[in-house]
Amino acid sequence: MSYFNFASRIKSKRILPIVVITCLILCGGILTGARIHGFSFASWHSAIDGSPHREVFFSKVNRYRTDDWIVMLPHMLAQRADQPPFAAENRLIGDGHYNMLITCAAPARDPMVLFRPQVWGYFISGDIGMAFQWWFYVFGTWIAVWLVLRRLTGNDEWTSACGATALLFSPFFQAWSLNCTPTVIFACGTLFSLAQLRTTRSTFQLLLSAVLLAWFGMAFLLTFNYLPYLVTLFYCIVFVFTGMAVRAHGPGPADNREAPRRHIHWPSRTRWACALLAVLCILGLGAYMAASNWETIAIIRNSDYPGQRLSSGGDQTIWHLFRGNVLSIKPPPAWRDFNPCEGAAFFLVFPLVVAALLRDWWRTRKPPHALLLGIAGYITFLLFWNLTGFPELLSRWTLMNRAPPFRTLIGLGIADILLLSVYVSHRQQLTPASHKDYVTPWIVSALWITFHVVLGIKFSRYFPDYSINTALIGGLFAMALAPLLYLAPRLVLPAIMLAAILTTYDVNPLARGGTTFIQENPLSQKIRTIDQETKNQGHQPVWIAYGDAALPNLFRMIGSRALNGVHAYSQFELWKTLDPEGQSRPVYNRYAHVVFEVPPVPDDFKINLVYNDNVAVDLHPDNPRFAALNVDYLLCLDNQVESLDRVAKLKKIYSYAGRHIYRVEHAP
Repeated sequence: MSYFNFASRIKSKRILPIVVITCLILCGGILTGARIHGFSFASWHSAIDGSPHREVFFSKVNRYRTDDWIVMLPHMLAQRADQPPFAAENRLIGDGHYNMLITCAAPARDPMVLFRPQVWGYFISGDIGMAFQWWFYVFGTWIAVWLVLRRLTGNDEWTSACGATALLFSPFFQAWSLNCTPTVIFACGTLFSLAQLRTTRSTFQLLLSAVLLAWFGMAFLLTFNYLPYLVTLFYCIVFVFTGMAVRAHGPGPADNREAPRRHIHWPSRTRWACALLAVLCILGLGAYMAASNWETIAIIRNSDYPGQRLSSGGDQTIWHLFRGNVLSIKPPPAWRDFNPCEGAAFFLVFPLVVAALLRDWWRTRKPPHALLLGIAGYITFLLFWNLTGFPELLSRWTLMNRAPPFRTLIGLGIADILLLSVYVSHRQQLTPASHKDYVTPWIVSALWITFHVVLGIKFSRYFPDYSINTALIGGLFAMALAPLLYLAPRLVLPAIMLAAILTTYDVNPLARGGTTFIQENPLSQKIRTIDQETKNQGHQPVWIAYGDAALPNLFRMIGSRALNGVHAYSQFELWKTLDPEGQSRPVYNRYAHVVFEVPPVPDDFKINLVYNDNVAVDLHPDNPRFAALNVDYLLCLDNQVESLDRVAKLKKIYSYAGRHIYRVEHAP
């Protein structure tokens, strides 16, 4: 090959990422401009009046995605509805000074929003914000994983594209409506920046890599509002980068083989200095964030949930980890104590890859590349944590006690894709085998098939209405991957990619907009009219919603203040009014959906923990504690009307679609 042809190939490899990324950004921009997204936000139709989901034009909404349409999106839209908008403390939620910088990645007028690009669209409009956030999740994840895989596989374009697509459409990612993707995007960006900083020979790229490392590292750190993912993927970065950095066995699949050109050989101490400067920027900004919000951070750290949700690991089983190999193809009709989110997982094949690695090592007498060992080490690390656990001291000092094993599955799924991708790419560079072996692949395949038969039997006994035949059919795809890995290894990732797409393409809906309905439905219009009339009298009205977990969160989206709803951390000023002596503090000292119920008699007051994140308050309007809350209006469902109609100080002023508004007549 001539020098000019070789140089042309290298140039195309540099231009390709720019072209691909530009095209995807343009596609995301068009879809965002059209206000198209994949959230189940249209579920609010069912919660408000049961009207048709007119915004949805593909698939259907999933009401179990409450993390989206009840929790996250109302928080985002509350920032637009508050006055002034986008304040760091929202006045519409809870006790009226609700910290929006710590509870979630919400749009706020604060420097930290520069590191939370997923929320930038909300500064334009609510619909644009939802669309921008969704496509940032989709295209951001694909681009970030693709760039990392290109780096790890030595620019193996086919393998990298299939791996990124397989991960994006994995049952785990799709069932959770991509809510984990910001952590994944920023973790991949951090890893990629570290790799570039270690190897780049251009002055500009060295400085750019340091800047990107600081930005991605800070963005990654700011996903601390869900620590299990942050901790899990931090160790993914550590193990993978260590494997990339070790060069005991010469160049491997992570190297970018480029044409010789003039460059500066930066000494390692200069690279270390750039990396140190980036780390200091991350720590400095992190310290600023912590210091300026320490009161809220302390409340969350000392909460019973999630603050004191500590683990020493070891509470998972093999069938928990590999459930995706069977249930992804044929999900059970009923999930028992799971739900479609908790039951979703990945197609895991790392045992097959490790067996193939050991076989290649024996046949070639050449140990696997350090990168493969680093990824395999990370998988081993997670397996120990899931199946046996760590000593308490080790789990505390590694911060793994903040990552319950069932939440570390995300790391196992990502590592599985990385290991398979690097192995397939690296396999082409193997030295000729010194030993022939035709038996081992069939032994491994037989063991793999047997394992999935046992797994199918286990699932058929655990899930109701899930027969052994259905379970075995679900596992056939995973069984076929074993012989495929030995006969045609480059087809394994495309097979997983196609299976993932075919099983998850309709999990999430495609919808256009949705905030117009929230603002213009008759119930919301009446609430806003009442609010405006009361404000004209110089008073900000206070609302409570009875008997429903969703409706309290409607108020914050339309600019009204409600005491209950989702509280990402305990609103102690509110609870002090209801529980002055703090007797029920362990119940409400947590992240919670706060739901008010009407007890049979006024004196029957209770604060109950229904679930880890669900607190029910039995509070009668005639109870003195209710008067202390200074509530102006109630919103309730049909099943509370009979009880509330008998309360003298309540006057029903509006009814719509089984939702009723009462005015509280305060004593003069």
